[in-house]
Amino acid sequence: MAGANSNIQMTDLDFNTIKTNLKTFLQSQDILKDYNYEGSALSVLLDILSYNTQYNAYYLNQVANEMFLDTAIQRGSVVSQAKLLDYVPKSSIAPRATINLTVNGVTDASLTLPKFTTFMSEAIDGINYNFVSADTQTVNVSANTAMFESVVLKQGIPATVSFTVDSGANPSYTFEIPDQNVDTTTLTVVVQQSSSNSSSEVYTLASNYLTLQNDSKVYFLQEGLNNNYQVYFGDGILGNKLSDGNIVILSYVVTQGSAAAGANNFVLMDPISGYSNYTLNPLTSATQGGNRESITSVKFQAPKSYAAQSRAVTKEDYITAIQQNKLDIAFDAVNVWGGEENDPPVYGQVFISLKPQGSYNLTTTQKQKIIEDVIKPISVLTVTPTIIDPDYTYLKLTIDVVYNPNKTTQTAQQIENGVKAAIQSFANSSLNTFNSTFSAYDMLTAIQNYSSSIVSSNYKIQLQKKFLPNLLNTTSYNLYYGTSLEKGILLSGVSSSPSLKFKDTTNLENTIDGIYLEEVPSSTNTVESLSIINPGFSYTATPKITIKGDGTGATAHAVIVNGRINEIVVDTPGTGYTSAIAIITNDSSDTTGSLGAAVVNLAGRYGTLRSYYNNTNNSSIKTIFNSNIGTIDYINGIVALNAFNPYDVNNELGQLTITTNPTTSIISSSYNRIITVDPFDSTSIVVNVISKSS
Repeated sequence: MAGANSNIQMTDLDFNTIKTNLKTFLQSQDILKDYNYEGSALSVLLDILSYNTQYNAYYLNQVANEMFLDTAIQRGSVVSQAKLLDYVPKSSIAPRATINLTVNGVTDASLTLPKFTTFMSEAIDGINYNFVSADTQTVNVSANTAMFESVVLKQGIPATVSFTVDSGANPSYTFEIPDQNVDTTTLTVVVQQSSSNSSSEVYTLASNYLTLQNDSKVYFLQEGLNNNYQVYFGDGILGNKLSDGNIVILSYVVTQGSAAAGANNFVLMDPISGYSNYTLNPLTSATQGGNRESITSVKFQAPKSYAAQSRAVTKEDYITAIQQNKLDIAFDAVNVWGGEENDPPVYGQVFISLKPQGSYNLTTTQKQKIIEDVIKPISVLTVTPTIIDPDYTYLKLTIDVVYNPNKTTQTAQQIENGVKAAIQSFANSSLNTFNSTFSAYDMLTAIQNYSSSIVSSNYKIQLQKKFLPNLLNTTSYNLYYGTSLEKGILLSGVSSSPSLKFKDTTNLENTIDGIYLEEVPSSTNTVESLSIINPGFSYTATPKITIKGDGTGATAHAVIVNGRINEIVVDTPGTGYTSAIAIITNDSSDTTGSLGAAVVNLAGRYGTLRSYYNNTNNSSIKTIFNSNIGTIDYINGIVALNAFNPYDVNNELGQLTITTNPTTSIISSSYNRIITVDPFDSTSIVVNVISKSS
């Protein structure tokens, strides 16, 4: 039998192979080799054996997969493995807004705004959302007016659930929150002595096990196997142990996640202590909020959280701590770099750039809370954390698509919409984060993959910076595009929109409207400088510098220090150069030295920005308002606005856009820079569809 068993291939687990292996095994037995295995009842038995074998193999394979964090698929398995790493998946996060609330006609000396006071938001996509005050706030009344400032509202419905402690029925002292969409950052845990004794104590979430005493009033939080969060308590060694008859009261907010993002107008639903005459002023609109942490995120974050061990030494430690903050702030992206990596280096600092979920920048208050409550408690004492806002570079894409209508049932409009969606999907997956790279080839591949009817596609890329210029004080700006820029031809380069309004310099009582910025490239026909790329060695005399190119007349000489080329000085810049190279040779036969090398820098590295407005009688005639309002560094991709002092920007946001043309179709970001496509700008993706029959 041992020899017969060798005919079975144990590694083949699909149904047909299992059945074939069983047939092969039976046919190797003398007593069964002449049976008809296809047409007899034995075929049915083989099917049953094959199915049973396959089921068992699949089950055992899945069990093995679910035992490890890397391969687990079921959320319960992932959460269970993460629990071994002391990691609690993040709950849903309620969008938060801030308001100022003034209550009028108050006759009391003070007034209290209770926690979970209800407000109703404006309609978002036709739906009004419930918001509640996050904390209790008491203010003194002055002139019959109570002013509640910077009141934090969170989207959701308040809920309270209570449990009576019974060690017999619940020896682990574990109590389950029945709502899966709970925002655990709003959770308040109170333990009441008993039904006949109303005295109670507030328990806090345990954060540092090393500081816990046997009577510490703390609770622990975990996600259960059924996806509900659970609260449990200490055992009398780590944390206070509850007693039978205690009543555990859990209060929290059940949220709808990011659905109410952007809400900015609210109505108070209930009088405050009987007073209903109020004025409400919104300060900040509702943030994006967030949904419960995904399985993929848990698998990624849990090992990093365990490795960090509640201290920040490496960049990954900072990123992990920030991503897992308990301040109900979610982030799409976090980047951290040391001061020694900065340009220029700043030693003793760590720089942090954060892109909050669903918005562009953090508020000043949020930055301060991140530094004080998240970073400083775990960072090295001698390292100063600094938060830097993300610097966004927006892509403006014009795509020409040729498609064959005989190969699709879609209309040209549907092709246009589909290509726009494909580009936006590509941008969402590849961009909109730190250290990302835009590749036109990858974008065209995404377009081509959208529909087999697309014959060819072409593109034009422009880069934009969008910012809110200071309208009160003269300010200078440096706009970093992160790549080299093309020089404009016939004033087709750097441009601005919308139009601006400036004070009339000849009469400050008047303003001039309709002012734009445009590029004035400097000419490129002379040699500006030579950059040494290899100083060489053993030069005993000054070598000869020869400049060759399509121009004439440029000369230069070298300066030798300790046998090496220390500097190359341009004597005459010449004329007519569009390209040039430098050749370094020994000036005479008795001169030694070798390997010196340099590159020629032609004039025109910098361009000039000027401002203008059109003649009211003839729009083709321009009047120059300021002939030098800024400069363009084409090589480093920097546009500088010097002493910029507009009076107004002609759009509702007060936002100015500066558009440039890159020299390359591959653009990368670093440090605090993010490349993105603005989803709120309908002109950021323009698709022109051309029909071509085969």
